[in-house]
Amino acid sequence: MKKLALGVFLAYGLVQAASLDTSKASMEFIAFKTAHKAGVKGTFDHVLYRFGKDTSTIAHTLDKASATISVDQLNLHDATKTKNVKEAFFDLFKNKNLKVIFRNVVEGDKQGTILASVIMNGKSVKVPMSYKIENNELVATGVLDILEFGLQHEFAKLAEKCSVQHEKLTWSQVEISFKAPVKE
Repeated sequence: MKKLALGVFLAYGLVQAASLDTSKASMEFIAFKTAHKAGVKGTFDHVLYRFGKDTSTIAHTLDKASATISVDQLNLHDATKTKNVKEAFFDLFKNKNLKVIFRNVVEGDKQGTILASVIMNGKSVKVPMSYKIENNELVATGVLDILEFGLQHEFAKLAEKCSVQHEKLTWSQVEISFKAPVKE
């Protein structure tokens, strides 16, 4: 019985000992178009990440972690799409930097939650995210709505510019994700 209890304790300790390889962190987003809600994946090149100094747990690493992003670094993996979105949307922003700050990280067994404060166009909106750890990778996802950032005019310009390609429907919801390899 003592061996069983010790084994469970050690196994629990090993599960909690997982940490993130922050040097390989990445983020992406999926915007949506058409009545079928077709996804358009994108990233921002050269994101500046800052993580907690306490890396003893995933929650400690992510709590108060931040990403600073320049909208000029937009990459939709298609030159025409990137140009259209930059010119009709991001170039209209008052502030060209986006910032994401993770707070209230709850770490469960290979899953958890994060409250992301997303600062875009000078306005901060809280975006709940959930994460799972599978295949030694943490993947956190959440959904934000562009209109919550006071971007009605900018969003209308984007929808107008891309009306034909979007079949007259541009969705204001955008799925955001953060990924990082997990080190056991």
